Amino acid sequence: MNKKFLIIISLSAVLLLTGCRAGMKGEPGAGEAAASEKAGEENNERPGEKQEKQESPEESDWQRTPENFRRDLQYMYDNKYRMISLNDYAKGEIGTKAGYTPIILTFDDGRQNNFNLIESEGGLVIDPDCAVRILEEFKNKYPDFNVTASFFLNSNPFGQPEYIEKKLKWLVENGYNIGNHTYSHNKMSALNGEEIRAEIGSVNNIIKAYLPDYAVETLALPNGSNPRDEFVSSMLEGEYKGSKYKITAVLDVGWRPAYSPFDTLTDFTDLYRVTASETNVDNCGMYDYFKSFENNKRERFISDGNPDVVTIPKSHEQYLNKDMAKNKTVNIYE
Repeated sequence: MNKKFLIIISLSAVLLLTGCRAGMKGEPGAGEAAASEKAGEENNERPGEKQEKQESPEESDWQRTPENFRRDLQYMYDNKYRMISLNDYAKGEIGTKAGYTPIILTFDDGRQNNFNLIESEGGLVIDPDCAVRILEEFKNKYPDFNVTASFFLNSNPFGQPEYIEKKLKWLVENGYNIGNHTYSHNKMSALNGEEIRAEIGSVNNIIKAYLPDYAVETLALPNGSNPRDEFVSSMLEGEYKGSKYKITAVLDVGWRPAYSPFDTLTDFTDLYRVTASETNVDNCGMYDYFKSFENNKRERFISDGNPDVVTIPKSHEQYLNKDMAKNKTVNIYE
């Protein structure tokens, strides 16, 4: 038996795809189940996330050129992917149009090429080749694309310190989310509880200084490094210099699709992503998974169009996370 998945892509942008449920493959030699085009199969594949770092014209493992980023977005739109926020995914709020697949975009490190302001004759404008401007192009061109993304920040959000407040407020006002990527980008595995609280709390306090009412609820692990077991609680909740934080979703680096938010295998403290690159991806890149859907080798999360309803086949009922679905209507079909 196979399960449907969603992909979280890691680069500077993220998208939602789907993958095969671990340990749920078919009989030997049977291959994977074909992707279903039926709306409402929501406990199989999950939204995916993709990260793309656009900091130079050169393509590399963790860097996407503006031209290729535009190509990625066009592919997603043309192939019935529609964006949702990581925050909504973590809450099980998937309002994607019926028959379409939700996808999540994530950007790590808060690079200046993610959100760059430049001078023009009329004043400050957004750089036409930075990630935010490209996303806005697609938002204007395709209103039904539901363009959004999460930006995970360190100690120097987007460079240009003179514009930090302007950029952070603009993102929130225009439907984007802000996440934590720790202050120093040190490996969590090498830190104790106090150090973890300082790393997370310092970034939260920077953001809170400009957005006092904004709750930072998501974290992208630096280098994909998880804290030691005894310090996981410090990562998820804590206080630093009088300011409290609570993390509801934690992102790893890769290399496979995530599960549906309603699946029992989903661990919101360790969500996988898929890299948005075509360089050294070892058959685990974004387009590898896109191709597997096209070739019916993996099942794809298809939304039923109602955020208050979870629709799953009878064969997947045993994998339903009843706590996540407790406030939803569960529609089970044969």
